[in-house]
Amino acid sequence: MSKPPRNDPPKPPAKRETKSAVTTTEIEAFFAGPLPTPALLAGYEQIVPGAAERLLAMAEAEAKHQREIEFAALRAEESSVRRGQWLGFGIALFALTTSIVALHLGSPWVAGIVGGATVVGLVSAFVIGRVGPSSGEGPANKE
Repeated sequence: MSKPPRNDPPKPPAKRETKSAVTTTEIEAFFAGPLPTPALLAGYEQIVPGAAERLLAMAEAEAKHQREIEFAALRAEESSVRRGQWLGFGIALFALTTSIVALHLGSPWVAGIVGGATVVGLVSAFVIGRVGPSSGEGPANKE
């Protein structure tokens, strides 16, 4: 006994749930220096006409300002060194004059101590001044 065929309407295909993958791409761009890359510069120019010229002018002004600051720092350093040399010369001259006067007045011990301390101080200042900064030692590098 067989069953008679059924005349049911065909069933629609079952709905399959599909998961779509979402891919996100993140792009980061970095540049160093006062100016953006040429592509970004062209993009700025398209958005704001004249922006590229303004950015170039700003970078040039910043570079000029930085050079002026460095030059002023060099001049100040030179002035400080020169002032120190003149003050050292004055102190040494005063001490040696004092030593000569003390010797003339009959105090050889005082003359020897003042004159000797002056010579030792000058020699050590010149030695430390020349050796210290280049070798990483001495008072010039202590901060």
